[in-house]
Amino acid sequence: MQNDKQALRLYLIIVFSLSAVIETIWLIYGETATQAGISTLLMFIPCIAAFIISRKYYRKQRSLGLVRCSPFYILLAVLFPLVYFGLSYSLFWLFAKGSYVGNLSVLLQQALTYSQNISDNTAIILALIIMLPVTFITAFGEEIGWRGLMYPVMQRMWGWKKAIIISGGVWTLWHLPLVISGLYLQGTLIIYRVPVFIIEVFGLTVIFSWVRMKSRSVWPAIVIHTAHNYIDQIIFQSLTNKTYSGYFVGETGIITVAMTVLIAVLLLIRVQNVFTEKIT
Repeated sequence: MQNDKQALRLYLIIVFSLSAVIETIWLIYGETATQAGISTLLMFIPCIAAFIISRKYYRKQRSLGLVRCSPFYILLAVLFPLVYFGLSYSLFWLFAKGSYVGNLSVLLQQALTYSQNISDNTAIILALIIMLPVTFITAFGEEIGWRGLMYPVMQRMWGWKKAIIISGGVWTLWHLPLVISGLYLQGTLIIYRVPVFIIEVFGLTVIFSWVRMKSRSVWPAIVIHTAHNYIDQIIFQSLTNKTYSGYFVGETGIITVAMTVLIAVLLLIRVQNVFTEKIT
């Protein structure tokens, strides 16, 4: 237990100290820093901190959850985002006239930065292929820290209820400077997006942590985070008119948030016993 306390304390110090430096640089240099890939560097801070802590405190343990699991949990990890994004975006497209763009032409601009001498369909396919490993890499960077190391340590220390609340709070706090500054999740008023985003993060914390604990591996958590970002940011947002969609779908969309929270509540009610199992 004492080992866990020291490990968690140092982990949080490393994460927030390094992140503060990177976020400050991002805020100062803006789009230039974005194009230089600073967001990917930021996403890897939890991973870097987790490997440092694992090396220092848990050298003889598989403390990061990098173990095999049943393919069923990988499939389940993809299914969850498909459900809450699929349902929420479908409802929005159905009832909001003109909200469905009908094609992935938004991806053309990204793909054409690699080559100008390709057809539109090829460019879209190229963008989809390129963005999948990029999305996976950034999700890996976060999840090794949050669900690989941090959540299991918190659960051993405080039990699953406090671990859900505190880990969700840490995850939220880490994102807030980007959300407040508008570097992340633009398109909605700050007085709306901050509280709604906080609710969304806590819902996702339950779902991601449940998948992590059920599978006893961090890989499904990485996959669900990848699927979450890819399905929303790369596919569904490209299919959607963004004029006011941020208020209804996506990570600040009230419909998506409601779907996410509903799934989280069902997990807590129906299969909460999964959270009681501790990972050493």
